[in-house]
Amino acid sequence: MKITETIHAFKHPFQLALGESQYADRSVYSYLLIGDRICLIDTGVFSTSLLLQGYLKEIDRSPNEISLVLLTHAHPDHIGGCLAIHKASSALFCAHPADKGWIEDVERQYRERPILNFFELVEGSVVVNRELRDGDTISWGKGRTIRVLETPGHSPGSISFYDEEEEALFTGDAVPAAGTLPIYVDPRTSIESIRKLQKISPVKHLLSSWHEPVSGNQIQPILEEGIRYIQKIDEIVVDLSKTMPAETSGEELSLRALERLGIRTNKVLPMVRTTFESHRKK
Repeated sequence: MKITETIHAFKHPFQLALGESQYADRSVYSYLLIGDRICLIDTGVFSTSLLLQGYLKEIDRSPNEISLVLLTHAHPDHIGGCLAIHKASSALFCAHPADKGWIEDVERQYRERPILNFFELVEGSVVVNRELRDGDTISWGKGRTIRVLETPGHSPGSISFYDEEEEALFTGDAVPAAGTLPIYVDPRTSIESIRKLQKISPVKHLLSSWHEPVSGNQIQPILEEGIRYIQKIDEIVVDLSKTMPAETSGEELSLRALERLGIRTNKVLPMVRTTFESHRKK
C-alpha cells in the first residue's frame, strides 16, 4: 500500500496460537521507505517474509536494496523476518539496547516470554549493528533523516521514528488499539509515551503496527483513544481488586478483566496476563 511517494505499508497476516488447535488471527504492519536505497521499519513474521520481498519486486525494487532495518521492538511479529532480510541483503539492523538481547538471541526471548508458536513466527536471530536511543538521528538515504523517540511501555526498549521530510510518525505498538487484546508491561509509562507522541509536530501520517495507516485530523483521536483504553483497563483492574481476594491468580484476574472489555477467551496468553498484572502491581 502506497502512503506517499516514498512510504509504503505492508500488512503481514499471521496466527497467534492460544492453545491446542486454537489460534487468533492477527496482523502487523511493516513500512518501506523507498529512496536511492530502502529502509525497512520492522520485518513482520517469518511466514510472510517472501511476500514482503515479492511486494518489493512488484514496485520494481529488489530486497537486496534494503540497506537499513529499524526495529521498533523485539517481539516476534516485528523481528520474525529479520533473518530472511539478512540473507537477502547487506542491511544493518538497529534497535534499542533494552530489546537488543531478545533480537540477538531468540531462544532467550522464547524462554523469557513464551509463545506457543514462537518459532513459526521467528526464523532466527540477527546481530544488532547499531543501538538507538532517544534523540538519535538516522540518515538512510540522500536528504532523508529519521529521528528516534524512546516510547517504552509496550516493551522496555520500544522506540518510535519520525520521518522529518514526510512528517510521518512510526509508532510500532506504542499505541494500543481499543477493543483488542492489550499487550504492554507498564501502563503509566505507556501513557507517558503516547503523551510524548502527541507533542510531535507537524505530523501528517500516523503509521503504527496495529492500526490502519491514518492521516490528518484522524491522528490525535487515535492517540487519545490509546490513552483512554489503558485508563479504562486500569479502572477495571482497580475495581476487580476491591472484590477479588489478594491471592487471586493473574489468570483469573485477566479473564474477568477481558470479559468486562467484551473480549471472551478460555485461555489467557502470558503476555496478556502480564498486562493486567502490571496494573495490579502499580
